[in-house]
Amino acid sequence: MVKKLVIRLSLALSVLMLAVGVSPLNTLVVSAQDNTVLQVSYPSWWEDWFVELKADFEEANEGVAVELIPLFDDVTTKQAMMMQSADTAPDVIVEDTYVINSDVNAGYLASMQAMVDEWEDWGNFEEAVKQGVSAENGEVYGVPFSTDVQGLWYNREIFEEVGLETDFAPTSWEEVLDAARALKESGHAAMPLFIYVTKATGEATSMRTFQVLYSGTGSEFYDFDESKWVVEEQALLDTFGFIDTVFQEGLGPTMSVASNSQIGTMLAETMMPNNEVAMIMDGNWVTGTWRRGDTAEPYDHAMDVWGFIPFPTQTGDGDGFTSMSGGWAFAIPEQADNKELATAFIQMAVDEEHKLAYVLQTGDMTVRTDVAESDGYLTQDISNYEEANEILQYTNFRPTADDYATISTHIQEVVEALASGTITPEEAVQQYTDGLIRIVGEENIVTR
Repeated sequence: MVKKLVIRLSLALSVLMLAVGVSPLNTLVVSAQDNTVLQVSYPSWWEDWFVELKADFEEANEGVAVELIPLFDDVTTKQAMMMQSADTAPDVIVEDTYVINSDVNAGYLASMQAMVDEWEDWGNFEEAVKQGVSAENGEVYGVPFSTDVQGLWYNREIFEEVGLETDFAPTSWEEVLDAARALKESGHAAMPLFIYVTKATGEATSMRTFQVLYSGTGSEFYDFDESKWVVEEQALLDTFGFIDTVFQEGLGPTMSVASNSQIGTMLAETMMPNNEVAMIMDGNWVTGTWRRGDTAEPYDHAMDVWGFIPFPTQTGDGDGFTSMSGGWAFAIPEQADNKELATAFIQMAVDEEHKLAYVLQTGDMTVRTDVAESDGYLTQDISNYEEANEILQYTNFRPTADDYATISTHIQEVVEALASGTITPEEAVQQYTDGLIRIVGEENIVTR
C-alpha cells in the first residue's frame, strides 16, 4: 500500500494556525507514485545508525523508499500522538520498553507474536530482554535491539589525588557516601557524586537513581505474583534518605546542573573527560560517546581513568550488588499501513551484522547471544563490556505493568522535591504513597 507522506513543514504550519485559532484549510500532501514508502520513527540520537539502515534496506528492496522521522525530544509522547491516527502513524517505531504495555492497552501497537513464533532468529535473543517486550497478556509486541545496566563510574585519577583507593570496591551505600565525603573534604574541585534527580532527566531519575537504590534495600517495587505495587515504608525512607544525604551534605550537583535536560550528554562529552566529577550513578553506554569521538579531544585512554563497578546493595545483603536494566525495541503501530514491510525492516535491523554495527556505534549492550560472544563485540577499543556483563547478573527489570509510565513520572516529581530541599525523606515517603494510591487505587497496593 502506498502511504501518503505529510510534509512536516505543513504539519508545523497547521499546528501554528491551530494555536492562534485558525483552521488549516489545506494540507500539502505528496503521494509516492512509483515507490512504496516505509515510514520509520526513532529518537534522533541514533541518526547515523538509522541512515545506514535506510540505505541498506532500500538497496535490498528495490522500489521501496524509507522515510526517516527523527524525534528530537519527548519521544514517548510524540509517538503516542502519532499512533492515534492512521494518517500519522508510522510503519515502524522505536519504543522505550517501559511504555510498551501501556501502549498495548491503549490499542496503539500490533502484536508481533505470530512473527516471532515463525522467526528462527528469535532464538538468538537473550531470554531476559524478551520480558521487556511482552505485555500483560503474554504476547510479544516488540523486538528489542539494546539493553543496558546501571553501575557506579569512578575516576581513578581523582581518587589517587585525594588519597582514596584507586581500586574502589564499595560494599554498601555508606562506603559510597564516605568516599563522596572524603572527596568534598579534600577540597578537590570535582563534584563528588552525580545522581539524576529531576523531572528534566525523566526516566533516568526514576530508574537510574530511585529504582537502583530501592532495589538495593531488599524490597520489591512491584509484586509480579499479586500484580500489585509494593509500599514498604522503611525501604522508601532509606532510599529517599540516601538522596537527601547527597544534597543536604553538598555531595552532588547543584539543582541548576541537575535540571539540565542535556546533563547526560554533558557528563559524557565534557565533565568526565575534564575530570569535573568523581563518581556517577549511570549506565554502561557512556563508552560509546568516547569511542565515537564525541568529545572535544580524543579520549582514547578513558578506561584507564574511569572504573565501572557494580553498585552495592544498602548494607551488602542479598547478592551484594544491584542494577536496573531497560532497553529499546522496534514495534509496529496498529494503524501502520505497511506491516509486512515493517516486519522485514525490523528483522534486517536486528540481524547479527546490523546489531554488531549498532553496539560498536553506541556503546549499548547487545541483546543477541551470538553478538555477545563475537570477537568484534568483546575486543572493542574503549570498552567496558566485560564489566557490564558482570553487572548483568545483579540486574532487575522495570515492571511492564500498565501504570508504570505514570508512576515513573510521579517518582521524578517526588525525587526532585526532595533533592531541592522542599520536602524531607519522611514527607517524600508520604507523597510517594499518596500518589501511588491516586494512580493505581489502594486495592492495587500491598503494604509491607
